[in-house]
Amino acid sequence: MSPTRALSGALMLLGLSGCLLGPDYKRPDIELPKGFNTSDVVTPVLSSTAMASVTVKQDWWTQFGDQTLNQLVDRARAENADLQIALGRLAQAEALARQAGAAQYPSLNMTGSGTRASTGTSVNPSGIGLQTNTSQLGLVTSYELDVWGRVRRNIESASSLATASAYDRDSIALTVSALVSNTYMRLRSLDAQIIVLSHSVKTREDTLRVARAKLAGGLVSPIDVNQALAARSASQATLSELKRQRAVAQNQLGVLTGRLDLKLEPLDLRSLPTPPVPPTGLPSTILESRPDINRVEQELKAANARIGVATANFFPTLSLTGVFGAQSVDFSAFLSGRSAVWSASIGLLQPIFTGGALQARLDFANAQQQEVLGNYVKSIRVAFGEVSDALVSVSQTLETEQFLIQQVQAATKAQELAALRYEAGYVDYLNVLEAQRAANEANLAFVINRSLRLQAGVDLFKALGGGWTISP
Repeated sequence: MSPTRALSGALMLLGLSGCLLGPDYKRPDIELPKGFNTSDVVTPVLSSTAMASVTVKQDWWTQFGDQTLNQLVDRARAENADLQIALGRLAQAEALARQAGAAQYPSLNMTGSGTRASTGTSVNPSGIGLQTNTSQLGLVTSYELDVWGRVRRNIESASSLATASAYDRDSIALTVSALVSNTYMRLRSLDAQIIVLSHSVKTREDTLRVARAKLAGGLVSPIDVNQALAARSASQATLSELKRQRAVAQNQLGVLTGRLDLKLEPLDLRSLPTPPVPPTGLPSTILESRPDINRVEQELKAANARIGVATANFFPTLSLTGVFGAQSVDFSAFLSGRSAVWSASIGLLQPIFTGGALQARLDFANAQQQEVLGNYVKSIRVAFGEVSDALVSVSQTLETEQFLIQQVQAATKAQELAALRYEAGYVDYLNVLEAQRAANEANLAFVINRSLRLQAGVDLFKALGGGWTISP
């Protein structure tokens, strides 16, 4: 073959290897409102300039301004078992991507053998048995010409799955951070409720002491004492249950952070900084920062590439094979020029009849792509709903807190007045009992709403894929 014809053939193969079968990935168009649904709770949208400057803050938990929470989340992100599992899955996916990428390079193997053989006397016409020694050493190379893009589509799929695994790790890290934060907020809420109930127990003990003194003086009947005793015991029972729940929450934090002996000193939730209020009119495009959505999109890319792999299977596979080495029956001449052997070949494999297997693989790849596309659409819609719900919760709990502050102030004042009037003999014990109940419920309602407000902030951070920052 002349050099010109050889060069022309090589150029033709290189040109064919630029072909890629199957659809190229294009992000699906999914219509979403520009802003989130907040039932008119959160007001007007940002200007287009401000919307473009809203970005995600990855260490969002630091915006709560609590050093203990920061330490717990940092430890959980380093020690949590679920994250360690995710890191192992990521390493596996990256290894598979490198394995798929190796197919774009030729393989080179070394082969060697030494054989000593003997033939019987009946085999040789001379009637003499022969013994022979054969030595062989060579390099074997093979390479699949990626004419239809099967190898490249396979690499594309494996690389996308590796990237999806990285986003899966980020998604688990986000979930773990949110779970630690919400559990911590619940524990601090229980601390505050324990303080409220402890104060209620003390107040009812004081009232019980007054009732007993008045009974001793013949001013009231034993009914007052028994009612006061029942009210104090009820508060004590509730206090005991809250202490149990706090211990459980602390144990849960220990498991999440890998510190099974975790001990946290009590801290009143009401002393924690309030969560930051999100900017009004957060754009729905901020959902693009959510790792779970990015993970599903990478899975969609991988499924799209597998369609190309299945399509390329219908076309012929071209491969180059080469051998270079030495072979000799005389070891002394093994490495001399007389023992050199070589070969070069090009092979073609074209499927003719597969019983419909190739079409079935293509149909399966298309069906997989449709399934992942549905997951992608669902993930975006669910994310939109989660952000909308969290925005409503953040705003409404803030509004509720304003009313609860007034309720706590009024109920506390009424309780103080009722206790004074009962001690002076102006009202009966039922007035005191009702005032204590109202004050206790008001304080507990305030604490629980503050906990819900903090947890709504955590849920919003999680729904957005992180915190928010607005660039100047």
